[in-house]
Amino acid sequence: MALGCVLLGLEASAQTANPTAQVTLHEVPITVTASSVLEEAKNAGRYSPAHLLDEDPGTIWAEGVKSNGVGEWVELGFPPGTPVEAFLVTPGNPKSSKLYQANARPRKARLELKLEENRQLNYELEFPRNFPAGGSIYVAYARKLAVQSARLTVLSVWPGKKYRDLCIASFIPVFRDTERSFRGQGKELAPTLAVFMSQTLLIHELLPSEDGDEPVWLRTYKKVPHGGPLRSPVQEFDLRKKYLSEWMDEAYALSEDRAGAWVQSELFRLTPAPRGMGYVLDPLFPPKQPDAFANFRIRWRFVDEQWRVVELDLKYREETPP
Repeated sequence: MALGCVLLGLEASAQTANPTAQVTLHEVPITVTASSVLEEAKNAGRYSPAHLLDEDPGTIWAEGVKSNGVGEWVELGFPPGTPVEAFLVTPGNPKSSKLYQANARPRKARLELKLEENRQLNYELEFPRNFPAGGSIYVAYARKLAVQSARLTVLSVWPGKKYRDLCIASFIPVFRDTERSFRGQGKELAPTLAVFMSQTLLIHELLPSEDGDEPVWLRTYKKVPHGGPLRSPVQEFDLRKKYLSEWMDEAYALSEDRAGAWVQSELFRLTPAPRGMGYVLDPLFPPKQPDAFANFRIRWRFVDEQWRVVELDLKYREETPP
């Protein structure tokens, strides 16, 4: 397992141009190609682009050029007809906050999807300076056309405090078998997020089992401030103690908020929750208009060998900024 490109004097290492690796993820063969890779004489492949797909936060891809990493890229190639539902991109080296800050990481990146029928779709991903170690951008690709390839290109960089080498931890695709089946669902969070995005009204199926003692709080806010902390919720209750029929209004509100965010940008933020308590998913951007449905925040935690929803905030409407 790679410990991160800050642990050794890596800038003196050799580089390999356009390295390619073959990876099988959830029975799908993928060709992974990079513009360059940092090579280590005593540990060949330590920073291979194949690490982008191993879903292990302790392994990374590191570019091998002598510049700051701007213009470097990684690309995933899929077999014809592959139904890709989403992508999860984790910048930097998230093994620790120290490693995350020590090495360079993307500030902006462009995701280019080549689709069937000679179509193309581009996204611009922006990671602010305070984007946390271990955080990701979840791209909820919602098109029906299969993806032939996906290229992630670094447009600008946050320099490392100690080393110049740029790192990316993951670039994970989510595959769909049918409308309700996602490969890898269970121990891996990205496919479970795809279940939520496609079937929001069935969120009760993503709650922990009724055997647990910890409540799953749902909080609702009729209005939220344009900036600053949330006010007290207008209601709060334990989802596990209510039948779905008793909170269907809230379930529909969540579905509308998710749909609103999806239509707006298809980009979502996945960040570590405080004290190592799972991850929080919310729209990457606030609503474009005060009445737009795009406000929600949902926390996930690994419970009983599966990712489960353990907290949900619904923010129905954002106040007009002063």
